[in-house]
Amino acid sequence: MQLLKEGGFFVWPLLIVSIIGAAIIAERMQVFHRITKRPLWEYQVPTEVVMELRTRLTGLQTIITIAPMLGLLGTVTGLMKCFSLLGAKTGSYRPQEISLGISEALITTAVGLVIAVVATVFYNYFVARLETYVQEYNGFLEKGEENAEKTLGPQ
Repeated sequence: MQLLKEGGFFVWPLLIVSIIGAAIIAERMQVFHRITKRPLWEYQVPTEVVMELRTRLTGLQTIITIAPMLGLLGTVTGLMKCFSLLGAKTGSYRPQEISLGISEALITTAVGLVIAVVATVFYNYFVARLETYVQEYNGFLEKGEENAEKTLGPQ
C-alpha cells in the first residue's frame, strides 16, 4: 500500500496493467495446458487451435510495451515536481518534498520495469511453446508425406 501512496498518479494505471497482465498470463497458462495435452494433428481443425493459442498474446505484448512507458511517465512527473520545488520563488528549500518527488519517480520506473520483465518472460514462454507445438505438427506432416511417397512411389 505504501508504494501506491508514494508512487503518484501513474502507479494506479500500472496497477491496472499488472492486473490485466496477470489475468492474461493465468488464462493463457490454462489454455496452453489444456490444448497441448494432445498433439496438434489429433484436432479436426489445427489452424483454429493455433489461433486459440495465439489469442491474447498481442495483449501481453502491449503490456510489455506500455508498462515501462507508464513508469517513465511517472518518472517525468515526479522529477517535474522536484524541479518546480527547486525553482519556486518562495526561497525556501524543502529537501523532504524534493525527495518525495524523486521517490515517486523511482517507484514508478521500478514498477513499470518489473511488470514488463515478468510479462516478457511469460510472453516468450508462450511463443516458444507455440512454435515447438507447431514444429512438431509440421514434422508429423513431413513424415506422413515421406511415408506416402515410399508406399505410392513418386507421382
